Amino acid sequence: MAHVAEVMVRFGDKVICPKDPTYSTVSPKVAKWSPFFDGCIGAIDGTHIEIVTDKESKEDMINRKGFPSFNVLAIVDHAMRFTFVGSGMSGACHDMYVLRECQTRPRFPKPPTGMYYAADSGYQLAPGYLTPYKNTRYHLNQFVEVGPSTWEEKYKHDHASIRNVVERTFGVAKNRWQILDGVPNYKRETQSSIIVACCALHNYLVERKAAKKPEEQGRPVNRAFVEWLAEMPVQEMRDWIKTGVAFIDPKDSRVQGRSQK
Repeated sequence: MAHVAEVMVRFGDKVICPKDPTYSTVSPKVAKWSPFFDGCIGAIDGTHIEIVTDKESKEDMINRKGFPSFNVLAIVDHAMRFTFVGSGMSGACHDMYVLRECQTRPRFPKPPTGMYYAADSGYQLAPGYLTPYKNTRYHLNQFVEVGPSTWEEKYKHDHASIRNVVERTFGVAKNRWQILDGVPNYKRETQSSIIVACCALHNYLVERKAAKKPEEQGRPVNRAFVEWLAEMPVQEMRDWIKTGVAFIDPKDSRVQGRSQK
């Protein structure tokens, strides 16, 4: 198993990466919010993958939910492809700790100037990482009965709609590869490699499907615009996006005039 996993990790080095490292086009998935989310190149999040481990190391791997796991960080693009998978960190580690460790790896795809990943509130608002406002509704199921009523909630609803792609990608991968329900008790490096291998195979299947049914091509990125946006302090940039998306969708015009800056 260890040898097979190592081979698949090498395969993963070829397929788990940005399809277009220059991010030259705006994804059609965010086009309806244009130009306000034009700089969003994907979403980032962590998920706990349960592992089987021996008694000696089990305690070190226990997460806050009470079972041993890896806290696996992943970045996905809008086509539900993994562009980075950081596996092997203990489930006891906080998301920000895992992110900082992954950022030191040579293959970590750092966002270009003015571009960013959609991230949840477990991460810090920072250049390259756009998070929601705190202390208001965020998850999509919280808006089912009552829609957004403030500019902050409208922004958070749209942000959640974009960031949801990473949760859906995790869900598809876990449903497809049952070994991710509980990775068997191999060496820690082998367990980590199995997870990366599953993500690599996921990407292969996504690409195979896309080859049969090509996706809509996005329009070119307005580099001058995203670089202008990057000159703002990140908090100000988020406020600017919040204000813009509140007006861009006429279906949610009810939130206009209720800004709570």
